[in-house]
Amino acid sequence: MIGILTGLLNFDEGQILMNGMEMNRENELRIKKEIASVLQPPLLFENFTSIEFVNYICRMYEVDREQLDQKIDSLFSYFEIEEFRHVKARQLSSGSRKKLAFCAAILVQPKILFLDEPFESVDVISIGRMKTILRKLKERETTIFITSHILEVVENLCDDIAILHKGEILAYLDSAKRRELQKDSSLSEIFEQYVDIESPAAAKIDWL
Repeated sequence: MIGILTGLLNFDEGQILMNGMEMNRENELRIKKEIASVLQPPLLFENFTSIEFVNYICRMYEVDREQLDQKIDSLFSYFEIEEFRHVKARQLSSGSRKKLAFCAAILVQPKILFLDEPFESVDVISIGRMKTILRKLKERETTIFITSHILEVVENLCDDIAILHKGEILAYLDSAKRRELQKDSSLSEIFEQYVDIESPAAAKIDWL
């Protein structure tokens, strides 16, 4: 879904509207300048160093150069990747790659931010710092689209939730509906109500 919404994958039918604009060849560039994404795994330019990568992304998005160097420095320090400033992306660990992609996405100040399993491979301290930034972006009315298999992440960060299973949206829960449902059930229990969870292999572990 994120691949389609960000223009990385084609879709066979239907219509995509992003900030009131239809996703098509005519609007594609305008839309892409308003969105940023951190995918799993992150898409980086492997032979660029960390600093070359973020600077290149900022040039692509035509980010104002005023105070940009200070912003980059502060983010690199905040996420403790300053020591990898001149290290090529292909040499970074999975967690550092994710943090680098996150920094680049924040620097372009998108109207819509797509995050695919944003905390995968990231250390606990950096996860907390990412959450702090996401809450700040939310206060600035940035739309944040998160996909995650970790329901605790969804429960703690998201207002509206869509339950997607086998390519279909089984339920869309806005904030009001969530509050009503979660009076009596956890998000995990709500998820199980919508998704028919089968365990045909349960007999194989009956020895436990």
